[in-house]
Amino acid sequence: MRSVPQSDVPQSRFLWSRGTAARETLRYLDRNGIDAEPLLLKAELSRNQLSPDSGGISVGSQHRFLEFAATETDDSLLGLHVATKMDLRDAGILFYLTAASTTVAEALEHLARYAGTANEAVHLEISRHKGEAVLAVRPIGWYDEPWRQFSEFIALAVIRALNKATNRVFAPSRMTFAHPRNSGLREIHILRCPVEFAQTTDSWVFPQRVMELPITSGDSHLLHILEAHADDLLSERRIATGLSTWISGAFRPTLVLRFE
Repeated sequence: MRSVPQSDVPQSRFLWSRGTAARETLRYLDRNGIDAEPLLLKAELSRNQLSPDSGGISVGSQHRFLEFAATETDDSLLGLHVATKMDLRDAGILFYLTAASTTVAEALEHLARYAGTANEAVHLEISRHKGEAVLAVRPIGWYDEPWRQFSEFIALAVIRALNKATNRVFAPSRMTFAHPRNSGLREIHILRCPVEFAQTTDSWVFPQRVMELPITSGDSHLLHILEAHADDLLSERRIATGLSTWISGAFRPTLVLRFE
């Protein structure tokens, strides 16, 4: 198993996401009686776009929606609170790949390889050093939207998924985030490990003993089926991205001429 090479990752201006974090945030707001409509409008989203069977949304819109929701609820840890309450099965194929893996190490390898089935803007790399495994999150492309809430949502969702799959409670030995944080530090105990902010990248560090933990629901037959489906999803995304890029390039000269 390996992470997807950077050259294989789409580099289009429009970065696609399945919208899981935004969808879960909408559900969280609804459950707590908070009017999400103005926030959706500001983020250039609609409820239909966040339905489970939609075709996905832009990465920028998802990040904006989470940040607007955090401001509206006066909750600087909204991403963590949403991840705490979500049904992990709603993460889709990434959760089921984790649950069907043999060990935590294999589950993280699947997460790194198939992250693009859920979000084109995130590239995951696994490295090993002195008995530890480091999962680093490398953002793809350039966009101005803050993604603090999204980063923390993903971190806790992954930890919860691994805990559920192993039927054990554990945490990384330490974590880093690229974004700064000046508030809410006392509540970061939700992550149950030392956390540093304003670092060069988001990363989660796991000791070797954690990497070797068995997945209690591991199923090699199901895993092969899920891998084949995930490979198909990645191929579909590459085709969709390539078509979008071609159309943009093909029609740009015409549009320029018409508006000159």
